[in-house]
Parts: sequence; structure tokens; C-alpha cells
Amino acid sequence: MIIDRGLDQKGTDANIGTSRVNLTQRYVESVKYNGLGDFTEELREEADYRKRIEKIFSEIHMTGETYADLQPEALMEAYWQGEEMISRYYWAKRRDTDDIIWVRVDVRIVPQLDTGDLFAFYNNWDVTHEKNRDRMMQLIIEFDYDYVEYICLQNGHFEIMAQEKSSMCPSARGTDYDADIRDYLTRVAVTDQLEAHIRAMQTEEIRRNLEAEPLYIQEIDVRESDGSVRRKMIRYTYMDKQMGTVFKSCVDIEDIVTEEKKKQERLERAIEETERANCAKSEFLAHMSHDIRTPMNAIIGMTSVARQECQDETICGYLDKIKSSSEFLLGLINDMLDISRIESGNLNLKSEQMSRKTFGTAINTTIGPLMEQKNITFQCDLQHMEEMIYTDAVRFKQIFFNLLSNAAKYTPEGGNVWLLTERLRTEENVEWVRFTVRDSGIGMSEEFLEHAFEPFSQEGNRTLALQWQGTGLGLAIVKKLVVMMHGTIEIHSKLGEGTGVILDLPLTISGVDAPEKMPQAVMAKQNLEGRRVLLAEDNEINTFVARRILESKGIIVEHAENGKRAVEMVEQNPEGYFDAIVMDIRMPVMSGLEAARQIRAMSRTDAQTVPIIAMTANAYEEDVSQSLAAGMNAHLAKPIEPQVILDTLAGYIGSKN
Repeated sequence: MIIDRGLDQKGTDANIGTSRVNLTQRYVESVKYNGLGDFTEELREEADYRKRIEKIFSEIHMTGETYADLQPEALMEAYWQGEEMISRYYWAKRRDTDDIIWVRVDVRIVPQLDTGDLFAFYNNWDVTHEKNRDRMMQLIIEFDYDYVEYICLQNGHFEIMAQEKSSMCPSARGTDYDADIRDYLTRVAVTDQLEAHIRAMQTEEIRRNLEAEPLYIQEIDVRESDGSVRRKMIRYTYMDKQMGTVFKSCVDIEDIVTEEKKKQERLERAIEETERANCAKSEFLAHMSHDIRTPMNAIIGMTSVARQECQDETICGYLDKIKSSSEFLLGLINDMLDISRIESGNLNLKSEQMSRKTFGTAINTTIGPLMEQKNITFQCDLQHMEEMIYTDAVRFKQIFFNLLSNAAKYTPEGGNVWLLTERLRTEENVEWVRFTVRDSGIGMSEEFLEHAFEPFSQEGNRTLALQWQGTGLGLAIVKKLVVMMHGTIEIHSKLGEGTGVILDLPLTISGVDAPEKMPQAVMAKQNLEGRRVLLAEDNEINTFVARRILESKGIIVEHAENGKRAVEMVEQNPEGYFDAIVMDIRMPVMSGLEAARQIRAMSRTDAQTVPIIAMTANAYEEDVSQSLAAGMNAHLAKPIEPQVILDTLAGYIGSKN
């Protein structure tokens, strides 16, 4: 405890008054009260102490024993018993100030040599500060400490200065602290490391630790007198380092420890509940994704089939609008699933090799047509990006697809869009690259910029919102992906002057060239006519759509309504009968994953070579991983674009025209 010495001096005992009484003759020789004057003549005959002090106190609260001890007869008897000084305490209320104070009266008894009479000299002190401080210290000990102890490291002497009555404590005082603490711990400590605890509380160990730190702390479980076991915290600190005197305190922390354990248990339960909730949410999203994508596949697929056979220009226009709206709805579904997975922590980034050429081709293939539709001049400069990097290719591309599609969407016809790069710095095998996506579009208001990265946020101008339709999730997803990649992103924009998005991304450099995938232009030239494909799909409409797409290229399609039937059809036909298998994942009787595993496990030469392509509404990264782990070669998420499934098959089983 730190004591304010200035405050301590203010509370120094103050003398209230003095008196001198001839105990033998029973008369008062002198009575003086500081600040009030001399009352000797008025109280000459008043040998009773209480009556004399009534001059300055309106209320006097002293015990009967104290009153009796201060009477002349009692003082004389005390002297004859060998006591020359006595002190007593009481509290009273001053007449002049109404202050309630503690009073200590010191009485010194001396004989007069020539007459033999006994005289009592009374000194009255205001000891309110002293009494209050002592009481407060006592209460602190009772409430906060089991005991406090003084130890001298020089000679091993010790003394407990105060203790809580019900606590098990070491000896009150002694001359061999090390021996006493050994005896105490042997009696009360509950531990399987008794000797270690004893060593930790020996004077030599205390001295060694206090040389390094101002406070030395030990904890130990102690069995109390009622049989309960409670955790104690022992603290040592120097009172005077030169003298080697140490202040030791013992605090009961069992309730704190118990509460911390309860908090930890509550936290662990909360984490478990959160994990269960996240699992339930992920499962729900997976089912929702599958259940929505399945009918969406039918809508988009049937629209594509109908569009191919459409002869009426008006109806073709209707079908184009259905296709456009379906694609918008699919984009909204994908964005909502992405933002949900990111926020719940269920989206993990992969590290895979990607070339600058592959990235540039993907940008031009995906974004180029959007620019051409509006006669927008698109400049893509990736020269300051390394040839080969490691990143999550899908999510990396998604960032720029979102930003560039926004730029195309909000730039009027004949405008300009740029994707530029700038090398910032290289740290070991990590290159920091600044990507700038800039457009000459409609721009954003200063008010909206503050909320641009918030989910579902859109410019408040209703006319603009209706003219350029969007989900309001694109920028939110981009921001979260950039943060997950440990990069930064900022937007600069003004209404009517266009928008600039600046991304600084750390890209891990790869020194190995990655094999390039077959370009779509090459795939399109592959001949699929006469190839035999096993289609495993339980949904009737999806089966119809897939069959029409495949048969339109001369592919022979055989159908299995579930995974078990697909396995049977492979077994029942000769080796090499099927050129490829297109497999749904969620099917009755047997799933596509189990069917793929069983096909790969067959003892026939084509079991390991026949391409198996997942065509499923399961669209998450873990779904792709599960498909590949089951032995599938590729994973296509529904709704399936006709050209995507045809290009994928061409890459595996196509022959050049």
C-alpha cells in the first residue's frame, strides 16, 4: 500500500488540552484547553476526569471500565501496582466545532518528593487520524488479505502484523522463517510438488527473485480449518532493500480462480455453439445453393435450348430477357453465398500457381465482350506483374471481374476503361503490385463513397439505380477478399467524372512456369461427334437439358438415374465403351462421389482413365475438393453454360476436325 506522507503529516496527533491533579488531596492544580483557555479556577475542586472534559465535549462516549480507570483512586492503585503511565481511548463530540473525534488520554503519575502526594498529569490528544487509519488497515486485512507479514532476510526473523481470524496462517512470529514456512506448507499445502513450493518460498529464493523484479508472486492451494481447499496468492516485495526487510501478503484468490474457470467454460461453450451455428449455417447455405441452382439450371438450360430452336424474333427477344434475368439472379445468389461465407469465416483462400498470361486471357475473354457491347475502349496493361505468381486464382480473378464489370456497367457507350499495374516493391519472394481500375463513367457522390464497401449499398439516386441494375455486393466482396489477401483498397470518384479503384496486393513470386490450359478457341475446334458419354442425373428437366446440349454436337448419350445405376452401366459394358462420364453429385440411392470412387476402384484398364466430370449444384470450394478427391477430373457448377460443358469434354475426349 502506498501512503501519502503529506496526508499522514496532516493527521499527526494534536494536543487538545492538559491538566494536573493532586490525586492525594483531590484538587486540580491546572486545567488548560487549547484554543479555549484556562479553566483552573472554575474546575479547582473537580478531580473527576469526565466532568472536567465536559467543558469542551457535548457528548462523551467512554466505557465504564475506561471511566473507572481514570478516577483518582484507580490511578493511585495503579501507581502502587507499579504503573506510572496509562493510556485510554474514547470518542466524543466537540462543543465548538461539532466534530466527532477519537481521544487518547495519557496519564503520567508521579510523587511529590517533599510531601509524598501523588500527582497525575493528563494529556488529551486528538487521535482521529490514527484510529481511522488503523481501523481502515484492519478492514483491508479482513476483506482483502488472509495475513500480512514482516520478514527480515538478513536474520530470518518474521512477524505477522495482521491476519484474518478464520484463515490458516503460519506462526505469528519467530526467528527462523525458512523452517517455519516449511512446517506451515507441510501441514496445509495441497500439492504433489511440495518441495518445489517450499524452495520457492525460502529466503534465498525470495532474495534472488526480488533482485530481478520488484514483486515476487507464488500461488498454492491450501487446506483451510474447515477442510476446504482454496487457492492462495503469496506476494513479496521489499520494505527496505538495504535492511533486507520484506513485506509479505497472502490473498485468497479461490473465488477469482473459480470465476475465471467459469468464464473460460462459458467462452468455450460459446465457441462451440458458434461453431455449431456456423456448421448449421454452412449446411443450410450448401442445401440452399443446391436447391436454387437445380431449378436455375433448368431455367437457363431450357432457355438456351429454346433460343437455339427459336424462329420468331419476338419470342427470341423474350427468351433473351429470360436469360439475362436468370444470369442476374444467379449472380445475386453467388454474391450472397460468397459474402455469407466470408463473414462467417468459412471461405479459405488457396495458394496455386497462375501465370500472367492466363490472368490476362481470362480478363479479355470475360470482360472483353462487355466492353464491345457498349463500344468501350478497354486498355489492359499487366506488364508490371510477374510472369508467374502463387495466389487463389479464382478469387484473384473474381476481384477484377467484379471491378471491371462495374466499370463497364457504369461507363456510357464510347467511354474508356483501364486496368493498369505498377510494381511498388519486392520483399524476399513477395512482390507488391498496385492495380488501378479506372473508368470514365458516371462516378459516385462523396456521400456514397463512405458506404461503398458496405453490403447491399447502392447510390441513392433512384434514376441511376434503375438505369444500372446491381446487387450492391460486388464491392463488399472485393474489399473482403483484398483484406483476406493482406492487401489494401481505396476508391476515388466524383459524380460525372468517373471512378478509380486502387489495389495494393502482395503477390508471391513463382519461378516455375505453369502448364497452360487449352484455349477455348482451340477447344471449339475439337470434334465430339460419335463420342459416347454416360450422363448420371436424377432430375428429369436437367437430364433433358444436358442431353439436348450434348446431342447437339453429335455425342451419344446414355442415361443413369442415380450413382448406383451409373456404376452398374460401367460394369456391364466393355472397357472403353464410355468415352466420358458426366456425374451429378446429389442423387438418390448412391451419390455421385461414391459412384466415382467405386468406378475408380474397378479392376479394369479404363477405370483410371475414363474422364469423370462433376456437373452439380454443389458450388463451394470444398465441393470441388471433394469431387477431385473422389477421383473426378473436373467440377462444373450448375447452372451449366452449354459451351462450358462442351469445351470441358473437348479438352478430354475431343479429336481435331
